[in-house]
Amino acid sequence: MKTRPVHILVSKESGARSRDDIVCHRSAAELPPRSLIYVNRDVLVTSPALTFLHLATVDLHKKRQRTVEELALIGLELCGTYLLDDSWDGLTNTAKPLTSVEQIARVLDAMPGAPGIVRAREALELVSDGSNSPMESVLCALLTWPRRLGGYALGPVSLNHRVSTADGDRYVDVAFPGHKVGLEYKGRKFHAIEQAGRDDRRQNKLVGSGWTILNVWYEDIVEEHLYNQLVADVARAMGIRLRIRSGGFDARRNVLRMQLIPAFKQYAAALAR
Repeated sequence: MKTRPVHILVSKESGARSRDDIVCHRSAAELPPRSLIYVNRDVLVTSPALTFLHLATVDLHKKRQRTVEELALIGLELCGTYLLDDSWDGLTNTAKPLTSVEQIARVLDAMPGAPGIVRAREALELVSDGSNSPMESVLCALLTWPRRLGGYALGPVSLNHRVSTADGDRYVDVAFPGHKVGLEYKGRKFHAIEQAGRDDRRQNKLVGSGWTILNVWYEDIVEEHLYNQLVADVARAMGIRLRIRSGGFDARRNVLRMQLIPAFKQYAAALAR
């Protein structure tokens, strides 16, 4: 517990009352199976899937309702293999995801009248399983989220997609399997020679299996003209002609990038230290 007040979930019939250091949230609905996790005999916490639904109601720190985009980014983290934290590089990678799109969907289906359910369902439609870093989540959002939100609606997408090669399985950061096009996030422009060599040899195996692999650098996302070129290159590799009638799309696209890039810059700055 890092912050106060502590927020706890109680039954509708509970006599518990909020106080300065504890806020009680009453649940009128019956909770689905396995939606609570035992920490010890006396303490339970909500499962990641149920937590996703609860986060759709209010941002407890900013005292406002989260946007669908903010909630979807949380979903990408919960369904991925990284957790944002206070460590030196801003995240911890995990052996497996905390939950999945399917598990969250089951909880939402079991609680159709719960507060925040509409917003949670809308956000879950934007979530994909398997992201291994905030960078991959950002790329997924920018390229695949619907145009009404400022994305390019390119998809379907598969994150950390497994590809069989002659030398075994390889994984593509952001893949469009139907077109055999993949994006590999490289970070900033300067990689160690050894790392660059490993990346290039890994990419050669994928190309030899019939895939088109595009390298993406940090600058390709944060610099406007490079970002435009990246989107054009991805569409060209997929054989797609982008037909976008403005209709406010440019404004929506810029808003989405402004929502995503601040956290992106913060993470990149931590890596550069």
